[in-house]
Amino acid sequence: MKAAIYHEPMKITTEEVPVPKIGDADILVRVRACGICGSDLHMYRLGLFTEALCRSSEGGLIPGHEFAGEVADVGKDVEGIEVGDRVVALTFGGMAEYVPITPALLGFNVYKVPEEVGWVEAATTEPLANSLHATQLGAPSQGQNVMIFGAGIIGLGVVQSIGVMGFDLNKVIMVDVSDNRLAMAKDLGATDVVNAAKEDPHQRALELTGEVPVTILQGLVTSPAVDVIYDCVGYIQERPEAPVIQQALMIAREYGKVVVHGVFEAPVSLELMPMVLKHVHVLGSYGFVPDDAVRALELMRAGEVDRMKLVSHEYPIAEAAEAFAVQCRAESSVKVVVIP
Repeated sequence: MKAAIYHEPMKITTEEVPVPKIGDADILVRVRACGICGSDLHMYRLGLFTEALCRSSEGGLIPGHEFAGEVADVGKDVEGIEVGDRVVALTFGGMAEYVPITPALLGFNVYKVPEEVGWVEAATTEPLANSLHATQLGAPSQGQNVMIFGAGIIGLGVVQSIGVMGFDLNKVIMVDVSDNRLAMAKDLGATDVVNAAKEDPHQRALELTGEVPVTILQGLVTSPAVDVIYDCVGYIQERPEAPVIQQALMIAREYGKVVVHGVFEAPVSLELMPMVLKHVHVLGSYGFVPDDAVRALELMRAGEVDRMKLVSHEYPIAEAAEAFAVQCRAESSVKVVVIP
């Protein structure tokens, strides 16, 4: 079978490797579409998290964990899954024609895809479930102001999640350095956008939401009236700005929340007094729970979210190297999907 193989930073090739064998508790999935995740780019650019993001094979390390496909083989002990079922699954090595799910547990790491949902759209289930999970952790209230850093697939998914969860918010502000992705955020429902390469997010937050006092400091210090901030960036070493979590702690209002979903490429040093003085709640968000995956698939089935808007490029697996290169170009891409 054909598979994308990670060799070293900035080097992905497409190779012929053996079709995986499965055990009694496993299934084999014929992959029909696999997205390139932001986490995959940390591996591609810097060689980070390779063991966590790839499946080892005789031909090398196979990346890919945002995929959808049809069941090609089923172990004798597997329950509720049959050959021909359309599924998304949680494992690594999905950027290949076939991937094993070991073990396969329906409703835990395998979910059936409704007929109304196409393969490419279904491949966005995992990031949408992540976005739903992060959005719920932030739990903004009616009339509040929300700021989202990072208009990648997760941050844009947070905008979509806010739209379907019925939050009646005052401001939904997206921050990114790509005008292309900021335009997508506006199209999906963001009320305002900020290009952090051209504008100061803190100053723009003040202009868009107004100033509120920090009461413990007797009104001597103020902050923007931003109630919930979603960090969908983490820390990217090549960016010159302060880490997003630092910016978020400075911007968040008293008793505000900062939900951190982005991945950190290196340790960071932070000034934490703003968190202490303003009683800011910092919440980590990683992955999702099964209910989030089920809800993501239902939202797509019902047409309540349009995930195909986010898919900017599709490449055959023979062009996996080009697919990764294009995904790195934030100004001209949003979500790149590989078709094995």
